[in-house]
Amino acid sequence: MLKNHGNGEARMKFMEKHEINAKLRTKMVDWMIEVMSTYKCQEQTYFCALNILDRYFELSDKQLLVKDLHEIGVTAIWMATKYEEIYPIRLKVMFDKIGH
Repeated sequence: MLKNHGNGEARMKFMEKHEINAKLRTKMVDWMIEVMSTYKCQEQTYFCALNILDRYFELSDKQLLVKDLHEIGVTAIWMATKYEEIYPIRLKVMFDKIGH
């Protein structure tokens, strides 16, 4: 996912095709940490959610817009909790409290 360009600086080339820039992605990652901490998710769940988020950015054929970012982040969290947590966050909670 992270591409190394020889100068020691890892860059996310896959973000260049989207309207969502690295600063917005960083804000989303911070928000995801906050949400998953609130719901007492495992650390591994956070890394899984981040992996899902970045893989979606990388593999998406369409240009993702800023307005799509929250929905993508919420979906990544939900998928990660389904995969990693013994008691995943319920869909109703995701919809009502996190996704608003």
